[in-house]
Amino acid sequence: MERQTNLMDLIPQEPLSPPPTGAEDVEVPLQGGKLPARLFLASSAAPILFFFIAEKEPVDKYNQLGQYFLGHDISFGVIGYRGAHGLPGEASFENIFSDAKEAFFFLRDKFAEKGRKGPVSLLGRSLGAGVALSLAVELPHEVTALILDSPVVDGISWLAHRGLNTDKDPFEIIEKFKKWRKPLLVFQAQKDEEVSLPEAEKVLIFTAARNKRLLIMPGFKREETIEKGGPLYAETIAELLNRLASRFGRRKTHH
Repeated sequence: MERQTNLMDLIPQEPLSPPPTGAEDVEVPLQGGKLPARLFLASSAAPILFFFIAEKEPVDKYNQLGQYFLGHDISFGVIGYRGAHGLPGEASFENIFSDAKEAFFFLRDKFAEKGRKGPVSLLGRSLGAGVALSLAVELPHEVTALILDSPVVDGISWLAHRGLNTDKDPFEIIEKFKKWRKPLLVFQAQKDEEVSLPEAEKVLIFTAARNKRLLIMPGFKREETIEKGGPLYAETIAELLNRLASRFGRRKTHH
């Protein structure tokens, strides 16, 4: 019998390390479960970036990236999946997209409670890119910009590469790209072993966005965009978000 797609095979279970100075952990309540998030709070007017992470990645992997964003006065929320890090519930393709919507409003309110009410943009990596795109298309008036890192292009191929088989593409990437009209930035590793550069370019051809940019990262592999991109990766995103918020020439702050 063909094995059913089980996302929980790709969701980390190890306990989270304590949040670093300037960050705090939040559990997002869901119907039948919870998902973890780690929040980094910049100034009250700072743009807010919600990051839907890749499969197999722990929420606490991005402490350094959070510090980079704080250095550019960007508030940052790293969002995991239902059932990650020992929380109740099981992530599936039936709930990850609706969970993302729940997390969006819950965490936006959480930031607002702390006096942070800047415009919200989305960053998604691999699995998280599919989630972020779906959410952005569903909530276009709530999202300022969409940033994707090593996005899923063909969902069936993406799943097969991870030993999961399905007849239906749960992401429907190309169809959703046709609906996105706001600013779009895509990071693509030159040596990505799953998505070729022509496939990545196809994504930009299909999107309805006028303000769109594909950033090829020369010599990088799929999993190295943030790990090797580091400060420049964060700076590129921060420059876009600050410009969209009319915060030109924003300098780094020190924490």
